[in-house]
Amino acid sequence: MATTERVRAEHGAGDRSGAGHGRTARSRTDLSRTDLSRTEQALLEALRGRILGGRADGALEHGADVELLADRMVAALPTVKHEADALIGPFYDTPTLAAWRGVTRQALSKATAKRDLIGLKIGDGSLVFPSFQFGVSGTPLPNLRQVLALIDPDRIDPWGSALWLNTEADEFGGTTAAQALRDGRDEQVLAAARRAAHAWAADA
Repeated sequence: MATTERVRAEHGAGDRSGAGHGRTARSRTDLSRTDLSRTEQALLEALRGRILGGRADGALEHGADVELLADRMVAALPTVKHEADALIGPFYDTPTLAAWRGVTRQALSKATAKRDLIGLKIGDGSLVFPSFQFGVSGTPLPNLRQVLALIDPDRIDPWGSALWLNTEADEFGGTTAAQALRDGRDEQVLAAARRAAHAWAADA
């Protein structure tokens, strides 16, 4: 799969099994910090805008446990750094994703086995989950199983599949296959997946 070669070339990816992919967990909060990064400031401004817009009115009634709410918001953030972040990240690890979605690790394992989720094996043997496959409330991509069956029927290249889904393309109007699925353009994505599979088979 041509897209997999891009991951290897640009991010030092290992073989098809994902061996060699490193992971670095985000550091614990340094309580001595007084300044926020530019990204952190942007996040706070985005949150402030949503609160001012009334998006949080129901959750912020008098007596709301704001510490608990803050913990839940942080729990929804991807927690894994990886060299492939620029192309298909950021990523969740299994405990963080299970906590955010309110499911067990076993449920995530089953969903991955059924190909309703994309789980990618990294160097230590654990799975990470690209965040692009989840909506704002944690909803997985619709019809993902059918798409993966077309572009990687033998389950040998999950990293390449993730890259294909998260690469902007003219055939999706400058957006990604993942976003097209989220927008309800299932048939368009399935047709593109068939074309891609045929092209890769011809190049093999």
